[in-house]
Amino acid sequence: MEGLLYIVLNAFCIAELSAIFINIHKGTDKRTEQVMFAWFVMSSMILLSSDLIWGLFEFYFGWHNTSLAYFVNSFYHIFTGVTAYLWFLFSESSQGSKTVKSKAGIVLSFIPLGFLMVMVAGSNSQGWIFNINYSDSNYTRGPMYVVIILVCFGYIFSTSIKALVKSFKKENYLQKQNLRSLASFCVFPLVAGVLQILFVGSPMISAGISFAAFQVYINSREQLISVDPMTQLNNRKYMEIFLDSKMKSKPDNKELYVFILDLDYFKNINDKFGHTEGDAAILIASNTIREVVGKTNYFACRYGGDEFVIICETPKDFKPKDFRDELNSLLEKKAEDEGKSYKLKFSVGYKKYSHEYKDITSFIAAADEGLYMIKNSRPRFKDML
Repeated sequence: MEGLLYIVLNAFCIAELSAIFINIHKGTDKRTEQVMFAWFVMSSMILLSSDLIWGLFEFYFGWHNTSLAYFVNSFYHIFTGVTAYLWFLFSESSQGSKTVKSKAGIVLSFIPLGFLMVMVAGSNSQGWIFNINYSDSNYTRGPMYVVIILVCFGYIFSTSIKALVKSFKKENYLQKQNLRSLASFCVFPLVAGVLQILFVGSPMISAGISFAAFQVYINSREQLISVDPMTQLNNRKYMEIFLDSKMKSKPDNKELYVFILDLDYFKNINDKFGHTEGDAAILIASNTIREVVGKTNYFACRYGGDEFVIICETPKDFKPKDFRDELNSLLEKKAEDEGKSYKLKFSVGYKKYSHEYKDITSFIAAADEGLYMIKNSRPRFKDML
């Protein structure tokens, strides 16, 4: 019965990971972190498959060949490290870490895994990580087994702690939920890994990895629902949920503002320079917003087309006009840096919250009125070239 449960659990986890991998492969989200996650899932499938093969031989076929026992166990230990490393790369990529953006970072982060591979390969003759008894092919842990624990847990712990620390910084508000999810993803494989170390012969790591992968996948699907795919800012639906919660719980010592930003002459840019250039203008605008908002705990979203919304919970001495001018100053600079032949500018309407606004519709409408007053006083498009 023990052998059957071992094999069934591994098979179920492999099937779950296969379904996740197929859905990722069929999807349109090809961001770097999604590619990293797909590699992590694939490595996990290989790891669990080697564990399944081990279970078949251990409980049913018997280890009649010592070389085969060494090969299967070596494969398993190496892919335990590979899977932890790919988890590390996925998490670092999701955090925008420089580690995965340079060859030097990739090489340096690979060193612990490379050392583990050498130790596993040497186990065949030296028994560093594990030993296989020649008489009965019995598996025992070697004196350097701690290396695999330190390497694997080191990858997972380091990136999880980093994500947790980042999540408490105000300037990372837009990623706060994602960062805390990344930090919590380590719980399943770490707990499962400890249990498997304590109870040799149990398939706990298989369950831990598949649960963790499932949680990552669900979180990525939720992000697609709440994030605008082009700009990677929050979308309108999530903004409405956020603003509603802020209107209901605004602290007495702070002010709540809604800013509505409209990119000037966006239609003219599309008509004169083409839709590709129009998309480039939208991305410059969204990057400008992200950079300014990144210094604060403000919330930003793409409201639709060339319109954006920023929700600011601020001290009493906040100066909205200074914030508006900061946005336009940076936007103009970014357009110049990109070598654009036209100027970019936001028309900005804003409104401070008061209890006369009973719902988010009336609050946004009040800010929208200010926006259209500004838009009607704009210079002609040819003056922006």
